[in-house]
Amino acid sequence: MSADVAAVRMASVPPSPLAVRESRPRGYRELIAIVAVQSFGNQMAGSFWLVYLVSPPHSLDFRVAVLMWLVSFLVASLLVVGISRGRPIRATTYMSIGLGIMALGHFSFLVLSPLAVIGTAGLAFGLYLPLFWLPLNSLLVKETSRANRAGRLAGVTATFTTIAVVAPAVGGYLALRIGYPLMFALGGMIVLANLGLVRLLAQREESLVFKIDLRRMGRRTALAFSGQGGVEGLLFAATPLASFLFTTNAFELGLLFALFSLAAGVAAVVLGRISDRVRARMPFLILGPVLSVPACVLAFAQRDLGTFAFAVGWLSMTSAVAPSFIYTIIVDRSEDAVPTVTATRELLLNVSRAAALTGGLVLLAAGGGVYALYLLVGGVILLEALAA
Repeated sequence: MSADVAAVRMASVPPSPLAVRESRPRGYRELIAIVAVQSFGNQMAGSFWLVYLVSPPHSLDFRVAVLMWLVSFLVASLLVVGISRGRPIRATTYMSIGLGIMALGHFSFLVLSPLAVIGTAGLAFGLYLPLFWLPLNSLLVKETSRANRAGRLAGVTATFTTIAVVAPAVGGYLALRIGYPLMFALGGMIVLANLGLVRLLAQREESLVFKIDLRRMGRRTALAFSGQGGVEGLLFAATPLASFLFTTNAFELGLLFALFSLAAGVAAVVLGRISDRVRARMPFLILGPVLSVPACVLAFAQRDLGTFAFAVGWLSMTSAVAPSFIYTIIVDRSEDAVPTVTATRELLLNVSRAAALTGGLVLLAAGGGVYALYLLVGGVILLEALAA
């Protein structure tokens, strides 16, 4: 779900002639293929992590189950700082380690108790986020230019969300036929297959250097990324749990998640291409957050599944608009320091995800209910417009 979805540029170490001859070309299409495989495995299984924990026979309290994502975002924040020390890292090595750890997160559902899974899977996802996505996003931005950047970065988001149209439905069907644990195991196997793809397309000369520089990011853009992270953190909990209150049928839940992903994917790619053609980013930054607020209010006030599906589908479409444009703007402005703004962005996202989710947990503890989380989303998402 998360989730999940962004991009950055790399700094490379000059390769040896032998490394060049042995390397396979890894361009935009190959990187998108890696995103697609990863999206399928993670969305197929990961969409149901919370659902599994709160379903019988485990029936964990929502507030306890959500701690899994809070652990993830706190761990990811610390690891981003650890990686961003200005020392070169090997893209393929870090991506491979991240995928291996992510697979273990899926496999943990087979052998551990629900409470142990909260810590183990949460830790695995938190380590995976920066280990895999920081290098991958860097390589993706290397394949863009000012003329196609919004469209290509939106294409990454669209790939992630469009694959998620199929993956949750498949995951829900498999959960009904073979059970959640085996479905999670299959998700882990797909992630391991993606590890093989990353190794197959490895290029030895790809070395990256990340640093944190909040001043370079700028106050308004930092607040916009914080808004994006806050929205993502809240929706990691709100969407699966609110959907679960309407239906516990795994396949029906998968279809709901698929609907929400389809709306987000269509919006991201269409508006990204329009932005590249008209050479304008600002209108989309304002339009998305503003149109999201009524959807959040409707999701909170709904009384039936049809209204809820419409509201969250609307929210998925409008909330997907701003994030890729915020990132495009900062990359356009900082082409000489893309690794730095990438790492800083990742730190802001994960800190704000953790902070917003903490606020959501406080709201749940106060008896606000899962649907009240959408009101928080409606307030936090307006921060994204500050990037304009």
